[in-house]
Amino acid sequence: MNPELLQALRRVHAADGWVSLGTVGKGGWPHVTPVMMGVRDDCLLFSLTGKQKKRNIERDPRVCVSLSRSIDLAHVIVWGEMQLRHDAEAQGLWDDLISGAFGAEGLAARRRIL
Repeated sequence: MNPELLQALRRVHAADGWVSLGTVGKGGWPHVTPVMMGVRDDCLLFSLTGKQKKRNIERDPRVCVSLSRSIDLAHVIVWGEMQLRHDAEAQGLWDDLISGAFGAEGLAARRRIL
């Protein structure tokens, strides 16, 4: 990931906060919903629990994520393509994302199999 983008994401993103993730809906219209996001050096991780968002990404992987900080209006917008994963590594990434945001107790309360 571009170092400047990574730095901006880490400055604006709150681990327990929400971001707006937009996908391309069936008719071509944007489908935007709040989701949780994790930031790693090599990728962004998203918590997708709804079926519609997953169907949209399977059909068209183009996405846009927008995050902002209200205290000073700092914001970041990222466009790209998303890959859906349900393997053991993805499960570990999900667990790390939730643990980082909510701790071990939060993971226990939110644990789910991808």
